[in-house]
Amino acid sequence: MDIPPPSVPESRLTDWRQTDRTVDSPFSTPMLSVYTHTRVYEESTQRQTIADRMGFDHPWRFFFISRVRLDPPQPPNPMLSSLLRQRVASAFVDRLDGRGLADITKQTRSHISIGDVDGSLRRYHARLQLSADDLTAQLSADGADRDPDPDPLSLPIEALVVIWPDDDYYVAGGAYPAGPPECGPDELVAALEAEIDPAASRRELLALIKDCGRQ
Repeated sequence: MDIPPPSVPESRLTDWRQTDRTVDSPFSTPMLSVYTHTRVYEESTQRQTIADRMGFDHPWRFFFISRVRLDPPQPPNPMLSSLLRQRVASAFVDRLDGRGLADITKQTRSHISIGDVDGSLRRYHARLQLSADDLTAQLSADGADRDPDPDPLSLPIEALVVIWPDDDYYVAGGAYPAGPPECGPDELVAALEAEIDPAASRRELLALIKDCGRQ
């Protein structure tokens, strides 16, 4: 199916870079087929600051937006919205798992205004865990005198996903550090503590999501 890309608030993405763009058919039922066109972005400015300071590069924050198109076309209705919310929640957990997050748990479900429509928001907690082996190769690659056997990194993560109806359905979300590292190499912990602002990251992600509904 020919499905156009979802619109994004380009003016808000100056510190982000697009890392993936896919067209997919994630599932179907005997009554309809579901198609998605997805854009994925990773924050790049803060990431580069941490990499320059520490010699360790990692995508600390990401954002995605998907246009969901149905075949045959169906107007939004409670039964369809409920089905899509369930599938979106499952797919989002898979997306978080695919990005190396562990201990993913659903925390809350609430409503959020996206433009003139009502969206469903789910919030998750997770943990980014990087082993000593994960860290060692990069931390030693810049030639700096670093601990050859660093402590593993454990970083709390909050993730949000929103689904809302418009001419098509839309799904948007992302994740960001929810607080300072629980443990890890001292220098990396210090670099992350200096850059992490969970409240600001949450506001930015929600602004990105809401502006997708105004495009």
